[in-house]
Amino acid sequence: MANPRFLMLALVLLPSAIFSQDRKESVRRIDPSGLSMPHGYAQVVLVERGRTVYIAGQIPLDKDGKLVGAGDFGAQARQTFQNLKIALAAVGLTFADVVSMNTYVTDMSQLDKYRQISSEYVTSEPPAATLVEVTALPEPEAMIEVSAIAVARK
Repeated sequence: MANPRFLMLALVLLPSAIFSQDRKESVRRIDPSGLSMPHGYAQVVLVERGRTVYIAGQIPLDKDGKLVGAGDFGAQARQTFQNLKIALAAVGLTFADVVSMNTYVTDMSQLDKYRQISSEYVTSEPPAATLVEVTALPEPEAMIEVSAIAVARK
């Protein structure tokens, strides 16, 4: 007959080992060889399991609704990413859980600055992403808006 202590230990450790494996494989980022190699984003993100969190487009407003960094794209991008960070934290997530981001900018010449600042926040595997130039955003002086989709894998 099997040792009862061994069986108890196995029953305790096995689910955590399975959960740990599931967590790793529940989101996969794929860059197919037939597509160009992306810079700062993934071409494909496959989500197998998890709760999906949708974060509305964030613009560079502080908690009081005041625009941060009028005329300064860098300051606006940082505030926008800070807002995303706050929204993610509200549901117990981080940028590591983001699987998709849509970014709207009013001046595509700011692309290098955008990449620099976004890479300060998105430090792990990158999400699938879209970045487009628009003529205006809801806040007249806003130069950037970013929405995100994240997956809670716990």
